[in-house]
Amino acid sequence: MLEVPVRQDEMFVPGIARNGDSRTVAVYTRHKPECPNKGNPYWRRCRCTKYLYIYANGASRQISAKTRSWEKAEERAQQIRESFDPAKRLQRELVAKTPTHNGGIEITQATDEFIKEIERLNREEATRKKYKLTLSRLSIWCAAQNPPVFLLSQLNVPTLRRWVLSWTGAPTTRHNQHQRLIAFFYFCVGQGWIKENPAKRIKNVPAEQDETLPFTQEQYEALLEATYYYDSRGKERNGDTVNSRRVRAYLKLLRWSGLRAGDAACLPKSKLRDDDSLFLYQAKVKGKASAPVCVLLPPDVADELRSVPPSSVTDPNYFFWSCRSKRKSEVSNWQKIFGKVLGKAREMYPKLFLEPSGQPKPAHLHMMRDTFAVEYLLAGMPLEEVSRLLGHSSVLITQKHYAPWVLQRQQRLAASQRAAWASMGIQARPPG
Repeated sequence: MLEVPVRQDEMFVPGIARNGDSRTVAVYTRHKPECPNKGNPYWRRCRCTKYLYIYANGASRQISAKTRSWEKAEERAQQIRESFDPAKRLQRELVAKTPTHNGGIEITQATDEFIKEIERLNREEATRKKYKLTLSRLSIWCAAQNPPVFLLSQLNVPTLRRWVLSWTGAPTTRHNQHQRLIAFFYFCVGQGWIKENPAKRIKNVPAEQDETLPFTQEQYEALLEATYYYDSRGKERNGDTVNSRRVRAYLKLLRWSGLRAGDAACLPKSKLRDDDSLFLYQAKVKGKASAPVCVLLPPDVADELRSVPPSSVTDPNYFFWSCRSKRKSEVSNWQKIFGKVLGKAREMYPKLFLEPSGQPKPAHLHMMRDTFAVEYLLAGMPLEEVSRLLGHSSVLITQKHYAPWVLQRQQRLAASQRAAWASMGIQARPPG
C-alpha cells in the first residue's frame, strides 16, 4: 500500500483547479529553462521531469514522480489515488497476504530464485555456470515460442517435451542437462509454485559410460621419466629444474592420493600432515557427527611434495596454486603441461602410448585417479574403503565406474580358492 503524507503547501500549479473533491492527484511537467514547451505544464512528449500535484483535505503537496515518462507518472498517480480509497486499500492488503497461485510465477523469476539457492549452498563455480546455461537456454526457448511461454504453469509435460526434443549433442551432455532440469523443477515444487515435476515425467537419455582406463605401471613410470626432459630442449636429461620437479610432484600426488586434477592443483599445504597422511574431507557418521578421511602417501611422495619448489607466483600456503586464478583455469593449465609431458613420453616409449595402427592410446590426467582406485582394488582393498578414499557419495558410484576390476578381483580370489582346494585334495568344479 502506498501512503503519501500530505502537508500544507502554498505552492499552486497553474491549470489545476481545486474542485469540490477533497482529494486530487494530477500529473504535470516541470520543464527545463531551455525546453520549448515550458509554457505548457501538461505537455507530455518532452523529456523533462514529471511531477505529481497532490491535494487532500485542504493540504497540498508537489512531489517528483522520479520519471521522465508521462505514462509512468500517471501510473504512480493512480496508485496514490487508490491509496485514498479504503475499499481498494483493503483489497490490496488481502492480495499481498494471499500466497502466489500455483504457476503464477514467471519462468525468469523462478530461475533467478533457483540460481540464488545454488549460490547459497556454495556449489562449485563450474556447477553454477552449468545450471545458468541450462536455464538461460530454457528461458530463450520459451520466449521464442508462438505464443511465448512466460509462466511456470505453462511448462507442462507436452511443452517441456518439445524443448527436450530440440536438444543436440552427445547422450551424456543431454543426460546431464536433463538432470539439471529435474533439480530446477524439484526446487519449484518445494516452493509451492507448481504441484509436480514435469521433467521427471520425461524419460531421460542414458548417459554413455566411458571406459575406465588406468595407466599401467610401465606407462606411469614412463610419464615420470618424461618429466626429466620437460625443460630440456635437446636430449639431455635434466630433472632438477623448478618446472620438472613441480610437474613430477603433481603427477605423483594424483597417482597416490586419488585426488581430482583440480583438487590437487589447489591443494593447501595444511592438508598434508606430519605422519604423511593427506586430509581429504569430513565424512558423516550416522548422519550426525563427522570424522576425517585421510589417505596415506608413500614417504618418498610426501617428502617430494613437501620440498616441491614454488613458481614465481605460487601462494606460500599452497603447493601449486597462486590463488589468483580460478580452479577451472588452473586445471586447464595443468592439462597443457601434461600434454607436453605425454608428447615426450610417446616420443620416448611409442609402444606404451601408441596403438599398433599408430593411433595414440587414451591418456589424460583423470586416469591417474583411476589408477589409484584400480590398483587398490586389485590389491584386495574392499570396495567400500576405496569408495571412501575417492570421496564418492555412494559405493554404487564406485561400483559403476570400476565394475570390471571388481570382477577381475573376484576372479583372482576364486582362482586362489581353487588353488587352496587343490592343496587340500578338494576337486573343484570346472569353471563354466
